[in-house]
Amino acid sequence: MPETDSLSQEYQLLSWLPDETFFSLVSRHHQLWGHATAAQTCQLLFGSARAGSHHDLPNSLGSFVQHTNTLLGDASFIARERTLLKFYSAFASLSETQNAVACMSGPSVAHLKLRLGILTSRFRANHPLKACSQCMEQDLCETGWAYWHLTHQFPGVWVCTKHQQPLLQSTVKANGVERFQWLLPRLSQMLPASAVSDDAASQAALRGLAELIGQLVKSGAHHPILLRNLHEIYRPKLLQRGWLTSAGNLRTAPIATDFLAHCQSFRHVAEFTALAEDETDMVTQVGRLLRPPRSGTHPLRHLLLIHWLFGDAQQFDLATRSAGAIRPLPTQRGVLTERLVDDPRVGLLHDLISKEGHSVRKAANLVDIDPQTALLWAARREVGILRRPKKLKPDVRVKAIRDLRKGADKTHVASRAGVSVGTVTRLLLSDAKLHASWTAARSAQARNLCRTAWLRLLKSSASLGIKWMRQLDPRTYTWLYRNDRAWLDEHKPGQLPASHGPRSSGVDWDARDRRLSALVQEAALHLMLEQGVRRIHFWRLCQQIPDLRAKQASLHRLPRTLQAVQAALTAQPPSKDLFR
Repeated sequence: MPETDSLSQEYQLLSWLPDETFFSLVSRHHQLWGHATAAQTCQLLFGSARAGSHHDLPNSLGSFVQHTNTLLGDASFIARERTLLKFYSAFASLSETQNAVACMSGPSVAHLKLRLGILTSRFRANHPLKACSQCMEQDLCETGWAYWHLTHQFPGVWVCTKHQQPLLQSTVKANGVERFQWLLPRLSQMLPASAVSDDAASQAALRGLAELIGQLVKSGAHHPILLRNLHEIYRPKLLQRGWLTSAGNLRTAPIATDFLAHCQSFRHVAEFTALAEDETDMVTQVGRLLRPPRSGTHPLRHLLLIHWLFGDAQQFDLATRSAGAIRPLPTQRGVLTERLVDDPRVGLLHDLISKEGHSVRKAANLVDIDPQTALLWAARREVGILRRPKKLKPDVRVKAIRDLRKGADKTHVASRAGVSVGTVTRLLLSDAKLHASWTAARSAQARNLCRTAWLRLLKSSASLGIKWMRQLDPRTYTWLYRNDRAWLDEHKPGQLPASHGPRSSGVDWDARDRRLSALVQEAALHLMLEQGVRRIHFWRLCQQIPDLRAKQASLHRLPRTLQAVQAALTAQPPSKDLFR
């Protein structure tokens, strides 16, 4: 008997709960089945003892779908709708999302966070588990389970928009404690996001940001917001506030001052510590966000900027409509979209051509549109058009179409046919299927050329490392990175030996050391004096200070923090003067 059949017969499969994460669903199965170890559940659902246990961007979704016989959805549905990819895909192109789904369907997600720009953003990449105490109570009464809500897990969301309550942060999983376990929210394992009590202004700001993020992620599921275009949406608002010069340049000093003041409401939450703390650093940060980007960035930076400039999703949506559509339809790059123009004259044009037999020009005149627009509308409705021989005679037209289907350049086709490039362009735009075939052929040609060039470069320069290869042929690398990333990942040079030379850093290590050492001292006193812990272990400190786990490898650069940790680990109760 196949394994999937035996699973569905011997073990009860639970259904999705509203807004439930994939990690929560598997955790409920683990608890329902009563397995002694998480490895048993992993083996049963994923075919491996450690697979699928990431709570944010899990791997082996393909194996899960196979073992559950698609009863809980396919890999694409689970990745896009039940994991944190739903957040990141709202601000990514279709190809980037498809690459992420393919990665999560496979056995490893080792480089996924790097590709999504999470690891290099200075925002926390561990995505701490969050829950609302009122949601937990309500869910337990209505469903019998307290479970993890996906909308609570989005970066930047620290308020439950349903109950208007601050979210609690889990002390396990994200900080490395019990990181391979299947867990459901428990109040005993939850802490406030900040030790500082929130004032009304901070709560209002966090609530507004959470509502904004939820609405933009929801709309971005259908029409992604491309971060590279947002600087154009910001400019009218900046001009309205007087922050653009007469020449159109940014007045970065007043912009940074105002945005810095706006960010003060969020600083008590650890996730926002990556924001600049003074005007000098803020000038640099906002300058990168308000100009055409040279590299990717974390969506949360732009979300904070949108919250500052527009306040809510409705105002931002109005701004995007005024500035032009920045949310392209989810189609392949360069392929003509099949969505019809939302115009009542489309149907009338269709009837005039197909039912009454009018020519395109006459039908266009009757509905008061340009003939070229009529050709596009008719092509998208797949209306057959009898063409009159003009510049493109029938035999020449057939040859031109044949060359275009093979992916020939428009200039080359125009030269052979003896017509202008504009005529060839109009021919392409008037036939959606021809345009799609031409685009696919051109993409295949570009892929083959780039692959050949990269393999040649790999053969000659692999010993120099990936960074040097990118500098030698940046166009080839960029095309492959954007359009053929899976192949590129399989054809990269080996990692070069780590350099031990001095490396410049923009991090203020001394300030970070002072802040972390103070947090360690406070956490140690809290554990011993208030919780009665007789001996402190490092993992307990990480539970209290999520940032500490990420800095473990850099403690040699944080002498005060290292000294505070050592003092905490060797401290004996009931002394109250551990650090004097």
